[in-house]
Amino acid sequence: MADGVDSRMYDYGAGKSAIRTVYEQTTELRQQGVTDFWDYSIGNPYVSAPPEVNEAIREVLEEYDPIDVHGYPPNNGWLTTRQAVAANLNRRFNAHARASEIAMTGGCAGAITSTIAAVTTAGEDVIVPVPYFAEYRMYIQAWNCRCVEVPTLPETFQLDLDAIERAIVPTTRMVIINTPNNPTGAIYTEESLKKLGELLRRKSKELGQTIYLLSDEPYREVVYDGKQCPWVAQYYENTIVCYSWSKSLSLAGERVGYVWVPSTVRHAGRVYDAILGAQRVVNSICNSLFCRVIERCVDLPAPVEEYARKRALLFDGLTKIGYEVVHPDGAFYLWVRALEPDDDAFQERAANEERLYVVGSDDFAAKGYFRLSYCVSDECIRTSLPAFKRLYDSYGGYQW
Repeated sequence: MADGVDSRMYDYGAGKSAIRTVYEQTTELRQQGVTDFWDYSIGNPYVSAPPEVNEAIREVLEEYDPIDVHGYPPNNGWLTTRQAVAANLNRRFNAHARASEIAMTGGCAGAITSTIAAVTTAGEDVIVPVPYFAEYRMYIQAWNCRCVEVPTLPETFQLDLDAIERAIVPTTRMVIINTPNNPTGAIYTEESLKKLGELLRRKSKELGQTIYLLSDEPYREVVYDGKQCPWVAQYYENTIVCYSWSKSLSLAGERVGYVWVPSTVRHAGRVYDAILGAQRVVNSICNSLFCRVIERCVDLPAPVEEYARKRALLFDGLTKIGYEVVHPDGAFYLWVRALEPDDDAFQERAANEERLYVVGSDDFAAKGYFRLSYCVSDECIRTSLPAFKRLYDSYGGYQW
């Protein structure tokens, strides 16, 4: 604490994440009228929301009293919204979900932050497989917990269960997983999720305490080549599911999501109430209008075909040039080997020399890679490939 300012919160605000830093740079360029650059920084879908969403917005504005639409919703969201979400989960996953177990939130970020706040206490550990979405670290540390990073398996980026087991200690309270994964696009296999559930069950019994599994699922529907993303909650009874429509329906700016606490979670009612309490503290409650909109749009499919096309354009283009690219099974990111060991230096060189705005892997707790968010326009992908080729050639190909 200095001059009345909390040093940790200052660091979060002044330091930002690499993703946000790069995105703010490109936003400033746009505001200046600059157009000759390529922005692969942030997972902000260029794909338009389905027309049904705009129609639902118009219907809600016409049919509901303005006080209902623009006023405060209940802390956990409108009952009819939660009923619609529960029905969707039950149809798709036989989840046995009930509206009373679901709380609408301000996107996945609100769901995750509230859940961490609700079930951890200061000094406890939260395990996160690497690489991972950088904000997890902030969400965990904000509640005075330790972010414990564990490796994933090389090449495949699947869960390293031995590494997770070694990381579990008496102060472990939670494991966070994200499948399909941001940034690698890996989908954790059914076998690995079963074994993870067995591991957490066994270690919880050994330690005499509950280890929660937080499943962060905003890319659940964005999967390719006929693959399926396993339903995580079926493999471990103490799983808490966090979701948003930011990616699946291109509603990132609307911040609409939910957290589901299944009845199988130990002391589920207390956990749910604690999450509602945390929602009040962090003010992560979903807005009233989009609660009503989601009621009508909860069953809409994600535009997987469009993302599959963009994935093919960028993956094929980069691999043809010579880049080493991880082939993603889900989400909408490419995880690419940097052309030098210092990914921060590579990121700066890409921006300064070729106006290619990418995100280095250091922000994801990894080294030697960079992330490309390909939820951009097809034109952006096509016109950027010559710049990627020039950048590759400037390094003389791989040098490490």
